[in-house]
Amino acid sequence: MSIRQVTVFGGSGFLGRAIVRALAQEGLQVRVAVRRIELAESVKTAGDVGQITVMRTNLRVPNSVATAIAGSQAVINAAGIPFQRGRQRYQSVHVGGAKAIADAARDAGVERLIHISGIGADRRDSTNRFVQSKIAAEEAIVSGFPSATILRPSVVFGPDDAMFNRLGRIAAMAPFVPVVGSGSAKVQPLFVGDLGQAVAAVLARPETAKTVFELGGPRIYTYREIAALVLREIDRHKPIIGVPAGLMKLAGFFAEFLPVPPITHDQVDLLISDNVARPGAPGLAALGIQTTAAEAILPTYLDRFRIGGRYNLHAPA
Repeated sequence: MSIRQVTVFGGSGFLGRAIVRALAQEGLQVRVAVRRIELAESVKTAGDVGQITVMRTNLRVPNSVATAIAGSQAVINAAGIPFQRGRQRYQSVHVGGAKAIADAARDAGVERLIHISGIGADRRDSTNRFVQSKIAAEEAIVSGFPSATILRPSVVFGPDDAMFNRLGRIAAMAPFVPVVGSGSAKVQPLFVGDLGQAVAAVLARPETAKTVFELGGPRIYTYREIAALVLREIDRHKPIIGVPAGLMKLAGFFAEFLPVPPITHDQVDLLISDNVARPGAPGLAALGIQTTAAEAILPTYLDRFRIGGRYNLHAPA
């Protein structure tokens, strides 16, 4: 591999940290480009001393992006936001950021560019603002850097995830666990460590350029089954109740006025649509990666939601 240094945009986030860890394990020098370096210092522990450096970068400032890329042979774009707030908009972060990264990577003569997108970014008829920005981001990446590789993961889980931790918290505190609508929409949870391994594998295989991978875990669940799985893991017995999607969207609309909304209108919309890899699309198997089941990982971090907490000696193993 001629790649010695990699710049990771969004490397301090949930996905980014796993990617940085996987690249460091391959012996690569990793430059983590983030907007707030004070929140990214801990990512340095993912590698040896001096192997991982953090650089302040603003995706809205092209010169800042170019400086972060200079000297790297590969670039990973894992930058993204779950909701809009202030100047952090889908258009500026997802689309404008992708364009700035692709253009700077091309101008710098970078060998490889990997863009982390999401399943559903091919649904061009979607009216969801989040999905629309993901579609436009992919277009910006390919337009600026035609040989880019795109990874579209399903919902990603791990110790700091949003979905399972939120459900665990609700199941521990509320009298019931809500699902949107009937809860029959399907999802294919992907372990965050597998995503990191996928990025490392793509970098090691030049033939993966110009390819779109759709990444999902070994099992497809309905969201109702996901809620039941969480209840089993934390040994709590509560009803799972469907809440009309219209009512949840209304709640999500007003929640967006909060500093950190528990759910947004766009997120509700995603919960009533299937989020699974397309049959026949290249996935983890094409990269030689064995998928990790949610049941193998969830006990390592959902146990804190059990009655008495994770140190309750009477809690089930």
